[in-house]
Amino acid sequence: MNKLRVTALLLAVILAVGGIVLKICGYDAQTDFEPTLPLDTRLSSEQAQKDLKYVYDTVRAKHPVFLIDDGAEKRFGDVYIKLRRELMDKDGVTVKELWEKSAELVCTLDDAHTIVTVSGTEYVNGGNEISKAYNDGTLVSIDGISADSMKEHFKKVFPCEPQVSFYADYMFGEALQYGSWLMLLGADVSDGINVVFSGNKETKHFDMTDEPPERKQLELCSYKIDKENSLGIFTLNRCEMSQEYTDRLLEFFSAVRDNNIGNIAVDLRSNGGGTTEVINEFLRYINISDYKLFGGTDIRNGGNLISYRDEITPNKPVDNAFDGKVYVLTSQYTFSSAMDFATVIQDNGIGKVIGEIPGNMPTAYGDKLSFQLPESKLVLSVSYKKFYRVDINKSEEPLIPDCTVNADEALEKLVEYIK
Repeated sequence: MNKLRVTALLLAVILAVGGIVLKICGYDAQTDFEPTLPLDTRLSSEQAQKDLKYVYDTVRAKHPVFLIDDGAEKRFGDVYIKLRRELMDKDGVTVKELWEKSAELVCTLDDAHTIVTVSGTEYVNGGNEISKAYNDGTLVSIDGISADSMKEHFKKVFPCEPQVSFYADYMFGEALQYGSWLMLLGADVSDGINVVFSGNKETKHFDMTDEPPERKQLELCSYKIDKENSLGIFTLNRCEMSQEYTDRLLEFFSAVRDNNIGNIAVDLRSNGGGTTEVINEFLRYINISDYKLFGGTDIRNGGNLISYRDEITPNKPVDNAFDGKVYVLTSQYTFSSAMDFATVIQDNGIGKVIGEIPGNMPTAYGDKLSFQLPESKLVLSVSYKKFYRVDINKSEEPLIPDCTVNADEALEKLVEYIK
């Protein structure tokens, strides 16, 4: 398993500003959400149908797929009718059951950014031990439910793009720290959970807590200069445009120039996304005249689709811009704008990618507008844009590294590659 896993449930989003398309993490239509009702709360059949119809109507009104794919309307509608009929046959429905059906509905879109979740949750006290056990392959069961069974259930309610479905496998390990997700997957968290690990096969009890798990925040960026191998490594853990980022870039490329370095690598193995502005800023230090950030973008605006195609971004390189070889290191965790960073480098012929296939597709839906269901207070996030890969001939493919290797071994392989 990948040792570079970062414990964060990230859903990258996208925003268009002033004609320049940017992916920016954290943009929502609504953020002042009420807590979701307890998952064991019973709703009437009518209330549940009202919420499911809200999901159906909102997704149809906002998601661009219905203006792009002629068959989407029928596929989505058929699933909606089936699920609503199931609700009609019930005297009452728990919020948990409604979440399950709403998630099943949006998962038909094969869009990693359109999702139904909760607002507010309990956490597993010490849940990082469970996530680690899953990653190490030593997790047996939770509350008597096998880990394999829970994972298969999770993959039916957590959206991902089918070409890179391994991302749901990865995110399952993170979901095991959240009381809401555990309940959705069948665990009873009312008095904590009982977990069995392989080895001693003893049961360990975990209590629930309102305190989110402690997460070590990785530094935004850093760099190293390897004079022996004529290699500079710039590590970027979040696609965050800030003074710290621009300062470190300047320092990095100054050190590269001062030490006559011929190869540079951007390490994105722990980067879950953010804004694509970081790509534009980085490329100022590379000796190229122009590049494409995306092959095109479709933006849903009411009943219309605003489309951009083949937009070329002129580059304004700094004096003495780098003219050596460029590499990018990736992992399965590399997601959204970080995945775009690697794609821009590869598809524009700027450099090569070493590591694992990232966690989402270069051609994919993105950006989210978020809404709260009126009865259950579940949260619905809906993409309203579609982004197309720079190399349109590879639009149906994930980003396949030029050299595919386990993420943990990517740096070592890079050193071998440049020798």
